[in-house]
Amino acid sequence: MKKLKLYKTTLILGLLGALSACQNQTHQQTVQQPLQLQTQGSVAGIVDSAQVPGKDQILIASEHKGLVLRLGSTLKAHLPGAFKQVRLSELSDNQWLYAALEGSKDSVFVGTLDANSGQLLPRFELSQTGLLVDNLCLFADKANQTLSIFVSDGRGRAEQWLLRQQQSWLQKPLLLRSLSLPYDADSCAVDPGNGYLYVSEPLGIWRYSARIEDNPQYYPVSLVAPYGSQSEPAISLATSDSGELFALLENGQQVLYWDAPDAVDSWSAADILTLENDRATMMNLSQLPGTAKATLSFTNELQSQYATTHIPLKSAFTAQTLPVVRPAAQSQPALQFGDAMDDPAIWVHPANPDASRVLGTHKKQGLEVYDLQGKLLQEFKDGRLNNVDLRDGFGWQGRTISIAAASKRNDDSLAFYGIEANGNVFRLGSAPSGLEEIYGLCMAIFEGNHYVFANNKAGLTFQYRIKANQDKLHAEKVREIPLSSQPEGCVTDDARGRLFIGEEDVGIWATSLNPADNSQPVTVAKVGEHLVDDVEGLALSFGDAPVLVVSSQGNNSYQLYEATPPYRHLAGFRVGLDGFKGIDGASETDGLALSTRLRTRDYPEGLLVLQDGRNRFPDQPQNFKYVSWQDVLESTGLKKPKK
Repeated sequence: MKKLKLYKTTLILGLLGALSACQNQTHQQTVQQPLQLQTQGSVAGIVDSAQVPGKDQILIASEHKGLVLRLGSTLKAHLPGAFKQVRLSELSDNQWLYAALEGSKDSVFVGTLDANSGQLLPRFELSQTGLLVDNLCLFADKANQTLSIFVSDGRGRAEQWLLRQQQSWLQKPLLLRSLSLPYDADSCAVDPGNGYLYVSEPLGIWRYSARIEDNPQYYPVSLVAPYGSQSEPAISLATSDSGELFALLENGQQVLYWDAPDAVDSWSAADILTLENDRATMMNLSQLPGTAKATLSFTNELQSQYATTHIPLKSAFTAQTLPVVRPAAQSQPALQFGDAMDDPAIWVHPANPDASRVLGTHKKQGLEVYDLQGKLLQEFKDGRLNNVDLRDGFGWQGRTISIAAASKRNDDSLAFYGIEANGNVFRLGSAPSGLEEIYGLCMAIFEGNHYVFANNKAGLTFQYRIKANQDKLHAEKVREIPLSSQPEGCVTDDARGRLFIGEEDVGIWATSLNPADNSQPVTVAKVGEHLVDDVEGLALSFGDAPVLVVSSQGNNSYQLYEATPPYRHLAGFRVGLDGFKGIDGASETDGLALSTRLRTRDYPEGLLVLQDGRNRFPDQPQNFKYVSWQDVLESTGLKKPKK
């Protein structure tokens, strides 16, 4: 055994030993079910096969005959080559995408299979990868309306490539990410509804996040004895649309079947499906969308035969999808990796909206200023600034400017900046906050006065009246608003005199802007059906029917509520990648800002700016994503698209 392989295996064995000590010792009964296979035919050099759903057609990968589409014994289509693996994914009615691994070139061929005409139409060859591809699996992500492919080399390296977006092919495959998998990984399969990537290797089966914006976690589904109950390694995996997982074991006669395995229940026993009087070296699953039955296709490479069987599925597809909005632009990334960027604010140019600015906090070093194309224009290395907000109409040294305030965690102070009419940002000064561990911040104008609201991790929000006296700023604390746990995001509706505060693990509260009002905040929304903690950034639209935008960080979504009583939930959405523009989506969002006063050609209804906690393809430090508010309104149905 090579030293590198031995070293990695030793590390994994140590991890698995610790994991096995934690598993549930309760004896669980497994269900054994015989599978009656129907032999479909024989092809020289066959390695893999897949039944075309709803048809009698079978797509065959052969090292001698190439890629072959058969209807019974009739040859319908043929592509020459030494193929060793094939996968199918639905594109539309009777149209399927095929991906096939060609062994002599170590390339993946991608194309379409027309089930009506019985044709194989090549699209492109995935030859850009630097891997000697050994395995592949497809990911038809309906939640993000994308289709991608995972390829791996069996030596711990893998890549994810984007092929299609919103029913349109990319001009060429786009690399989304590189990822590390277990050494000697034998097979992979993707649960498309829940976004899980399953990988088998000699010590067991693992579950990863298939979506690039999801938290990159992994869990053991099943481990080989003595670390788990699996009798031997799995050599082929398959999944259904509703999340069931099938694993063909090395003996070629048993298939483990989990009914939509979950991380919380990753040690549950699998049913055992037994191949009666037959063996298999490869397995595929095909399923007509919306049906509760699947076809398992088995290939016996040793006997050059392929067979199928039908199986009823236990689960129904339950994953809920939210509308997807694509970013229009993004800011330059931070210079350092890690948790860097946090909260934006939007300044609208009084005469030229295209010259507006986005202010963003870099919570390790200060404030950054961008234009509407995301170009960095100014930076102030003033310390650990966490949240920022701004208001117009502030009197300073005999003229009127815009004022921005930020929470500074180095010394628990309020940092202030001025914005000239041309968009130039400059320092105004600072003031002590009186808070320990200052955190979130927002601003307001109420009855002619400028106010700052700042909070801390203990649940306190202080309200300050901001005044200028010659060359100095004064922040007078005029009110305290206590909550039971940590808040951060807040936003104000100046026109209606209302303050919204997000309590991260609880929900959203509303109270008056009036510093003399000491009434208890009222509930706007609670963590539960729509909000998944943490509740992070808050923003508001202007107008007669204002909308409250909330960053629901726990499920990488953005939730919309009426900003007036009874605070009805309106919709939710996600921000997904745009392969055509080369911009990833937004996830793990902390702060956000919305201006519906800003109107440009790119943002005809306003601009929504989101902090992106995971800046992908390529992996870069955090940044801000720019989203058209019109796209949000149309995708969520709050405004019908223009014809």
